Formats: sequence, C-alpha cells, structure tokens
Amino acid sequence: MLTERQQLCALIVSKSDRTPEAIGPILTMNGIGKILRAQSAGEARRTVMSRVVDIAIINTPLSDDFGIQLAIELSERNICVLTFVKGDRYEQIAYKLEEYGVITLAKPVDRASLVISVRMLKAMRAKLVKMETQRSSLESKMREIRLVNRAKLLLVERLSMTEEEAHRFIEKQAMDSCVKKGEIAENIIKTYEI
Repeated sequence: MLTERQQLCALIVSKSDRTPEAIGPILTMNGIGKILRAQSAGEARRTVMSRVVDIAIINTPLSDDFGIQLAIELSERNICVLTFVKGDRYEQIAYKLEEYGVITLAKPVDRASLVISVRMLKAMRAKLVKMETQRSSLESKMREIRLVNRAKLLLVERLSMTEEEAHRFIEKQAMDSCVKKGEIAENIIKTYEI
C-alpha cells in the first residue's frame, strides 16, 4: 500500500464528463490516489502549474485545442501521458507522439487496454522518479567536487600547499568535524576568496 506521499496523482483531461467517470474507478483500482479533472487544455496547463501531476490522460479533441500539443508539453514536464484519439487518426498521431514517450490508444478504448496502459504509465513514472533521484544525487556530487577543487586551488594559491596537501587537509577537516567535504570547501572559499 502506498503512503499518502507516495500516491500518484492523475489528471484526466476531457471535454466530456463521462470520460472521468469511466476512467476514475480504473485508476483508483490501480493505485492512483488522487484524480484531478480538466475540461480544456488551458485548464490542464493551469492545473499542472499549481499541482504535482504524475500521470495525464487526454481524451481528444478538447474544447480549446485538439490535445496533441498539450500531450507533448506535459510529457516534457516528465508527466506520463496517455492520449485517446479517433481510430482514423490513430496511426498519424501515435507516430508523432511516440518520440515524446506518449502512449496513444484508438477510440473506442476497451477496459483491458486501458488497464494495461495505466500499468505502463505507472511503470514509466516509477522509472522517471528513480532517474530523477539518480540525477539529483549526481548533481550534488558534482557540486561538491567543484567546491572541493575550488577550495584546493585557493589553499594552493594562498597557503602554498601542494594539491595533495590541500586534498588531505580538506578530508581531515571533514572527518574531524563530521561534515561533508563540500561544507569544509565552502568555508575555505568564504575565508580565502576575495
């Protein structure tokens, strides 16, 4: 069971009230904790600006836009997107949206296809979250490396240490103070940078 914080939020975008009523129970059954609704592309854009949305389901056409540009925009915001399009336009639209990672289903959509697609969206979302966590961790490590290198350079220039001595100095200070090397580096930078 997902905790409140881990529950996924889905946005159903459709000009028809029947779509959310039909899809809502399937989303809930598949572990989607929050379901938001929008009847237009504009309303959907405003919603994702103010709320965290993990999954979006777009039933085209919308009242103010067909919905394809909205699907692309949401996908670029790392929201996992599923679009429903009329069968005669399916091939053209699915081909266009594939490169953005958007799943497309031809209408009418049967229950089994919808359940499978929702599970695929959940799997895609889990993968995106994992990748974002890894990216954030790497960025943090890179930031620390840049700080330590800058601090070492200052120690070499200001205190005439060798690079190895500067490196050992920062490591020892971090161990003795029980803090990360980045914090020691920041203090050195504040002290010696003019």
